[in-house]
Amino acid sequence: MTKMAKKVARKYIIDLDGTIYRGNVPIRYAKEFIEYLYSNGRDFLLATNCPENTPPLLAEKLGKMGIEVREENIITSGQVTINYLLRKAANPEVYLIGSEPLRNLFTASGIKLNSTAPRYVVTGFDRSFDYEKMKLASQLVMAGAEFISTNLDATIPDGDRLIPHTGALAASIETATGVKPLNMGKPGSYMMEEALLRLGCKKDECCVIGDRLDTDILFGKANGVEAFLVLTGVTGREHLAGSGIQPDRVFENLYELMKFDKSSV
Repeated sequence: MTKMAKKVARKYIIDLDGTIYRGNVPIRYAKEFIEYLYSNGRDFLLATNCPENTPPLLAEKLGKMGIEVREENIITSGQVTINYLLRKAANPEVYLIGSEPLRNLFTASGIKLNSTAPRYVVTGFDRSFDYEKMKLASQLVMAGAEFISTNLDATIPDGDRLIPHTGALAASIETATGVKPLNMGKPGSYMMEEALLRLGCKKDECCVIGDRLDTDILFGKANGVEAFLVLTGVTGREHLAGSGIQPDRVFENLYELMKFDKSSV
């Protein structure tokens, strides 16, 4: 178990899908938990592997659910990918599979979208993904473009259902090319480095909150950060016994976590 000094206010990296909402449906106590963090001056980031929407659009989406969140409290795998590319090259050129908001975010950041001879192929969440996009991306990777994925989640909650996510798209290109993409999202280190930089804290001052063992909890454990599981998404107590990924604490919901947090500072 990761050691956390007693009576120290944790800085939180909080998952969105399955923890704050499912699709367009807010999860119970999410509003109260976010209000608690703001009213107590607590530092936090809402971190999502889904790059479909930008922070302004996510803040707007949350607002429609009655959850008021500032844009600076949101970090997406799309942002992490952009910052990685800008550190790698002065003028990166990318063939991007992704939503219109993600494409706009890339171009606004100074990244040129190129479907002919890019240096990088990037997969994001694209609801219009088809064979032609898979074929072109595969050909570009086989021609030498570096293969990057904003995340490798196979599915994402959509209301009470699961639908294919970015990892499923990336897997088709990997199958065709034999090249495994570099993962920018959870549970890898790139998003953790970005989040810690944004929060201005060390690993032992931080805690991940999420609903998935294979992304959120592993995100914390693999990066030396405390990790709390909430049973509001895809993981139930029955999944814990047989898993090699174990959270530091388990909570039924964010209200229970909020009560614990109040008692620990």
